[in-house]
Amino acid sequence: MKTNLESLLSDIREEKGSALFLFHGDDFQVHAAAQALLDALVPAENRSFNLERFDGRSASWDQIEAALMTPPFFPGTKLVWIENAPYFASPESKDEIGEKALKLLGEGRRDEAARVLLERLRLEGWTQERWERMEPRNSVREIAGLLGDAGKETLREIEALLEFCREQGLALKQRSGNEADRLAALAEQGLPPWGALLLTAAQVDRRMRQYKKVAEKGNVLDLAVERDRTGKLSREVLAQWLDRDLREAGKKSIDARAREMILARAGTDLRAFQQELAKLLLYVGDEPGITAKDVNAIFLDQGEGWIFDLTDALAARDAVATLNQLSRLMAQGDHPLKLLGPIAGKVRQLLQAREVIDGERRRWSKGMSYEQFQRSVLQDGAVSLPGHPYAAYLSFKSAENFAAEELARYLKLIYQADIRLKSSGNAPRIVMERLILEMCQR
Repeated sequence: MKTNLESLLSDIREEKGSALFLFHGDDFQVHAAAQALLDALVPAENRSFNLERFDGRSASWDQIEAALMTPPFFPGTKLVWIENAPYFASPESKDEIGEKALKLLGEGRRDEAARVLLERLRLEGWTQERWERMEPRNSVREIAGLLGDAGKETLREIEALLEFCREQGLALKQRSGNEADRLAALAEQGLPPWGALLLTAAQVDRRMRQYKKVAEKGNVLDLAVERDRTGKLSREVLAQWLDRDLREAGKKSIDARAREMILARAGTDLRAFQQELAKLLLYVGDEPGITAKDVNAIFLDQGEGWIFDLTDALAARDAVATLNQLSRLMAQGDHPLKLLGPIAGKVRQLLQAREVIDGERRRWSKGMSYEQFQRSVLQDGAVSLPGHPYAAYLSFKSAENFAAEELARYLKLIYQADIRLKSSGNAPRIVMERLILEMCQR
């Protein structure tokens, strides 16, 4: 079993190894690896007859098996590619799949979120008939409950996602366990001499028999992208992609500040990050290096990562860092009124955390670890906190630096700044700098 794309492609060039492949993980990386495999197996001029692609959500195993057993029209390998392969998800992974759907939805990756949502409903026992009768507005609360988050903002996002599924005509087809068994049997007995089978999926359960059989007899690539606890792409992954693209583009240098700006502006979607890198390289053209000015001119701040940079600096009472963030955001065209909402939201989070810290039950103690926080503060559901639990934990740590009276006063200052920004005769930059300095003052 090969678990590395380069060694797998090397085996293909040497015409050895299994012709059964499963790629799973990040959608962008899965698609890139699948394209590389296709290029290695089937020449472009033969693909009209030697390539068959199926959507695993709707295609039956009979269709897939018939395609595999039919010899190719042209000499060479015939590749059957099953996208969104549904054979590796089990009822035990329902919660994990629900969390993934919410995460993708929060990141704005609607196509992927829709695919994972359908998988979650299928595991819950929904039928195509029930899916067709479903009215988004009436079903949104039930589906939110299945995904594990019924907050107002999430309800709106789920309703919009259901409308999107309806517009796209996405189908929910119940699968029989027999199909997974037939896949495992195919892996055991082997493919026809002309055939290659590629399965691609976002989510798999490694405990399932059919997954273990494919891993034993074929080649499985785990292409998940490493992320930090907030869901952002890890700095190491981003740096690897950045260095690779610069090397392939023949760029000899990049300013240290430009490099930091690129890493700081990355969001949660590797595909979007790659697109911004491509735009940047086109923008600099034949220039040998990349400067901070280039990045500032063309590289978008994805996923509104500035929100965390700005509010985290404020929560740390770091006036210099906060003012630097303000300067950068205003330089790229963000109006101060756009910044006030996240600032007010962060202050409300801190105030809510502070009220819990000061409460009668004393759930929080200074220096508490994340695991202790989960057991003490979140265990009985008595404390309702928005967002990811780890983000709430960081809010508690920051709230230690503030008194409740301070935070309440900051909300008044934000309200006053909002009025000044909407009034004529006030310089927006001065209004924001004054707000920041007052909030960071101890």
